[in-house]
Amino acid sequence: MAKIPIKKIVSLVLEQISQEALNQLFPPDKDVYIDNPLKYPELFETVQNEVPQTPEEPRGIERTLEPEVEPELAMVAEARDFEYDKDILPEPMRIPAEDLTKGARSAGIPRIVCEDPATNELVEGVVISDIVLTTPSGKKVLVFYNYGLEQKIDRNKKKANYVVLADNRFMMDKPRGKGWGKEIPRNVQQTLSVAPEGESEEEKTQRLRRLQHIREGNAKRYALFPLINKMFSEHGLLDKLDISLVPETWATPPRTEHTQNVISLKKFGGNSAEIDADFYAVRDLDDVEGAIDEVMELRADLAMGDVEDDRERDVSKSVPRRHANYIYQNGNWFAKQRVHDEDFFKREGGKTPVYALLSKNIQEGNKGVSIESHLDVKGSVEGDQYVLKSVFSSELNMRNPETGAGEVIGQLFDPVVTGLRKPLVDDEGNPIDPNQFTLENNTTFFVNEGRTVQGSKTGFMPDFFNDTANKIKESIDPDEVLTRMVQLVQSIADQDQEQNA
Repeated sequence: MAKIPIKKIVSLVLEQISQEALNQLFPPDKDVYIDNPLKYPELFETVQNEVPQTPEEPRGIERTLEPEVEPELAMVAEARDFEYDKDILPEPMRIPAEDLTKGARSAGIPRIVCEDPATNELVEGVVISDIVLTTPSGKKVLVFYNYGLEQKIDRNKKKANYVVLADNRFMMDKPRGKGWGKEIPRNVQQTLSVAPEGESEEEKTQRLRRLQHIREGNAKRYALFPLINKMFSEHGLLDKLDISLVPETWATPPRTEHTQNVISLKKFGGNSAEIDADFYAVRDLDDVEGAIDEVMELRADLAMGDVEDDRERDVSKSVPRRHANYIYQNGNWFAKQRVHDEDFFKREGGKTPVYALLSKNIQEGNKGVSIESHLDVKGSVEGDQYVLKSVFSSELNMRNPETGAGEVIGQLFDPVVTGLRKPLVDDEGNPIDPNQFTLENNTTFFVNEGRTVQGSKTGFMPDFFNDTANKIKESIDPDEVLTRMVQLVQSIADQDQEQNA
């Protein structure tokens, strides 16, 4: 019988105790709110046998935290002789406050109000941040700045709060096995699909909502978003749109509805066979004449071959609150608001007093024209086939000379409609049950490479977006678009003359 050194036995016992204590404080499957990391020294205790990060491995992007955060963590770092890792996520994480679990040593979950970096607006009830700290215990902690601790949020006071993230938030990290004192389920969806013993109705609601968020997020991440963005990365399509003054509709969170919305109006194929998603973009112009002059210069450069593939160009903008729905008192905002005149801007309050934001997204009366593009993507089961459809359209918004308010004055071209069908069968040719069919569960039906993040994708959905790109290039005639734009602008001028006659 092999002998086990007493030091190893003690080490294993201590490790088991520390892991159990950590799991009790921060369940691996829950996001836990804490108000102060100093109340949880377990976060800063190194788990024994933890494989250290070697200098050769890429570390997180360093970013200096704001003063509210640094002193607290600096004290811990000094006491524990530990320099915490800071990572900046490629996209801010958004966690509904109602999905959080209260930390055992925190008084409670306060009112949470965070600034959305996409719109510079304060959003209530959602944790928003891209700062993640990795502690010696292996836990990842999201640092967010909470404006909701003051009764009046316009006092511009904020305090750093924290969320100890569920272990399965970052599945690219290797999950720890039983040998580490805990086991993280590799199939998060399967785990969330099973109701734990003694689950309350509130816990059930939170579990199912989280499951829906994960499924919708995966449908975006592995299919819709990368394919749409690849389509608009093609230089031929971008050149055609640019010389037509039509903005491209990138697939990014600010341009469509967030999956974390409490009430979701859009469907991305994660929870059902249906896809009903749309993406918006806008391009603002001082006036049509100056914009057309710039376009003609670009056309000449393209014709002479003087423009390189990596030419600098103005990327289209998102329309803040375009999918706000129930979240804000004023509901959705529209591109036509961006061209309200200066008096209209002042009547709406001008810039907000504390954050100097543009009220209702009005561009201070400096823009006279805006062009909004809309990409609508739908998918559904029709009989024994799955059908994908898209509609790409663009409309001109212009200021009414009489009222000073922006108005939609017409479409710049006939909407470009694309469709593609595929028999509802699996890879072996067996019929798929339409009642159990989703993009998330049947990813290879849509994309041959399945749930991967690689750039080159083939299959049903990539073919569909390739067809969409080709149809847009074939259907949009830049000369006709600019002629139509001038006609629409002239019609507004003629109406103004008639009213003043």
